Amino acid sequence: MADKFLVIDGSSLIHRAFFALPPLMNKNGVHTGAVYGLCNMLLKLLGDLQPRYMAVAFDKSRKTFRTELYADYKGQRKPTPSELSEQFPLAMQVLGALGIHTLELDNYEADDIIGTFAVHAPENVEVVIVTGDRDELQLVDKRTKVYYTKRGISDIQIFDEAEFAANYEGLVPKQLIELKGLMGDTSDNIPGVPGVGPKTALKLIKEYGTVANVLENIDKVSGKSLKAKLAEHKESALLSQKLATIYTDAPVDCNVELYELAPIQEEARTLLQDLEFRNMYDRFAAVLGGEQHSFDLFGETVEQEAAPEIHVTEAGQVEKLFAALNAAKAPVPVVATVAGTLPELYFSKVELLVDETVYILDNFSNCWEQFYTWMASDATKQTVDSKEVFKVCLCHGCEPKGIVDDVALAAYVADPGHSSYALADLQKRHLPSSAAHASEAVAQLVPVLREQLNAREQVKLYEELELPLAPVLARMEYAGITPDMELLQQLNEDMTFRISKLEALAEEQAGESFNLKSPKQLGVVLFEHLQLPVVKKTKTGYSTDAKVLEALQGKHPLIDTILEHRKLAKLQSTYLDGLKPLVNVKTGRIHTHFQQTVTVTGRLSSTDPNLQNIPTRTEEGKQIRRIFVPGPGYDCLMSCDYSQVELRILACIAQDELLLESFRHGQDVHARTAAEVFGVPLDEVTGQMRSRAKAVNFGIVYGISDFGLANQLQVSRKEAAGYIESYFARYTGVKKYMEDIVAKAREQGYVSTLMGRRRYLPDIRHSNFNLRSFAERTAINTPIQGTAADIMKKAMIDVNAALQAAKVKSRILLQVHDELVLEVVNEEKELVAQLVEKAMESAVTMEIPLLADVNFGSNWAETK
Repeated sequence: MADKFLVIDGSSLIHRAFFALPPLMNKNGVHTGAVYGLCNMLLKLLGDLQPRYMAVAFDKSRKTFRTELYADYKGQRKPTPSELSEQFPLAMQVLGALGIHTLELDNYEADDIIGTFAVHAPENVEVVIVTGDRDELQLVDKRTKVYYTKRGISDIQIFDEAEFAANYEGLVPKQLIELKGLMGDTSDNIPGVPGVGPKTALKLIKEYGTVANVLENIDKVSGKSLKAKLAEHKESALLSQKLATIYTDAPVDCNVELYELAPIQEEARTLLQDLEFRNMYDRFAAVLGGEQHSFDLFGETVEQEAAPEIHVTEAGQVEKLFAALNAAKAPVPVVATVAGTLPELYFSKVELLVDETVYILDNFSNCWEQFYTWMASDATKQTVDSKEVFKVCLCHGCEPKGIVDDVALAAYVADPGHSSYALADLQKRHLPSSAAHASEAVAQLVPVLREQLNAREQVKLYEELELPLAPVLARMEYAGITPDMELLQQLNEDMTFRISKLEALAEEQAGESFNLKSPKQLGVVLFEHLQLPVVKKTKTGYSTDAKVLEALQGKHPLIDTILEHRKLAKLQSTYLDGLKPLVNVKTGRIHTHFQQTVTVTGRLSSTDPNLQNIPTRTEEGKQIRRIFVPGPGYDCLMSCDYSQVELRILACIAQDELLLESFRHGQDVHARTAAEVFGVPLDEVTGQMRSRAKAVNFGIVYGISDFGLANQLQVSRKEAAGYIESYFARYTGVKKYMEDIVAKAREQGYVSTLMGRRRYLPDIRHSNFNLRSFAERTAINTPIQGTAADIMKKAMIDVNAALQAAKVKSRILLQVHDELVLEVVNEEKELVAQLVEKAMESAVTMEIPLLADVNFGSNWAETK
């Protein structure tokens, strides 16, 4: 069998890959999607074809000998998106690291390099061209095939002489040039003969063979109009034929031995790992030769050889397990399956890896008491989801010690952008092959993730913030909070009455009966019966979403009624109807789940219920907070709330003298901002001025636009722009911070909090304005919001430690936004207030002090 020379049209395939695949970016902000797609296609081609020689050709620039012939050649093409253009040199770097030769030539296209190889390669070598460009079909002959990518990069049509003839009604490949001479090519802006399409061109070339013969026999061509077109555009046809002809004598060395494939070198591993192409090195090693691990040809992971396992059921096995645990010097991976409900959670299965043996405890094991005792010992342990492990142990009267690693938390700190940190997903993302046992996976993940954390200077964030926070959250979830069920029922009935009144009012305002909860009926009422302007339509009819209704405010009284109805209905379903099923039948309390690995900013979120979404400034929100009360054995609730923490952080990060001065002197920062923005003395600031300045202060933190501020304040866009302009004219440090942080994000692809938490911003250099603008606003806000989240987490750890050291009964129950809620007994009120306030205010040291406000109440609402 003849040796194969695989010649790739790199420019064409990277374009195809870029538009076929979703955008990818590595942690350094480098776009990698097109290169990733190219690599995957190369792997398949190398595996299928097993070529001996290989080269990849690229276009060097748009200026070639063809543009000298015809200045508008390819002139209609849009500029290459920056997200794609930056990947061409990266692709060449990757190919070079793989030992695959790349070529580009001044004045020539990739087609010409490929054509030269096709014509001048030795006769005993089979040439296989891979391209997304039909122009190269003209190169097909007895020993040259073209693998044409029809759609994307995976749907390939293989052209040999027979396949070409079947697709072009018996023509030979060289006649593709003649076809294009007549019909042109819109993709390359080759003019051809205006009015001659593919069918007419095919008919003419089948009959006359070449463009020259067609032009010599115009008189014989049927059709008066066609004759006229051919006669008028002779020069265009001949020029188009030249433009479509691939040049096959480009100045490249056609000695195929120069392009022989060699085993992949180890240095390629680092490059592919930096690009975060999981498993890619080993996949190439499988087809190119070189040191490899455990992958099949197309990257599917292969199960490792499993460690021996022991199901611990007999006395001898129990003895062996705990002897091994007690003798273990390295941390022991522990993976647990949790079952049951509070306060009776239990482990239905636990897997431990000790001395390369996997021990399994399950419902048939009789050593659970010994296991909990070991969990409470100082023996070091590694796990996944340590919060759940800790919570189960609390249910069995023990507090785990020695958990030195939680792979879910480590992975989250290293990269907070994923939707899942389940063990199976972590294996797929970080391990070269699938571990046979979960405990083995944890053992393998720890060094990989710690290496990432170390490289990103995030070990301290992981070890001193996220890891110690998990048991604090476990205690909070275990404690839960007591609802006043009578008040809950009463509020629900009141809300039902208010909602029914709004429904009656809506029917009165509309002049007809309709279902307020039906978008279809509502659309008919608003846009057909009341003739309000249509804002947006969907496939199913009129849109009546929140943005549409907000745009219609002021045009009819019904709009305000609908918005109020929706607000109350949502509160009722979420918090009044929604709370009752969440009350634990055994504890009588609601045990909220705090999610530690969900938000990209580092903030905690909560579910069942979502406490973050209870309105903070409305009367309805206050009424819902009244439901939460101290439980039996406790006398009151206590709230400790940070005061303007994000603005204080902004002042320090931006080093803005006006903001710093306001906080140093204990001024009302919003009033001071109003004085600066409106140019009046501090004692002449009105309530409206302060309110607008407050909106500007908080809006600036979130990168608000004049449009957004205008909507919020219900003023003109010009007036809002004036407020922002005045703000930046006075608060120059803030303006400089915003400019600098966006520039830094654009350079490195991420931003960081003061404690080193990163948020990666893949769209910061995107060509799409909206995506890029959102990333820029995120770059401005994340260091502020993320630092506030880090401070709160540190405060929670310190508050919990202070309460434990003081051996008080009072305890933390909830964390919401910048607030901690505690359950307190009367005799400890003064001490707990001092401990919590001190811990929160000293959580971090900043240039201006943190302030925390402490309040007590008989329910949560009274603490505000």
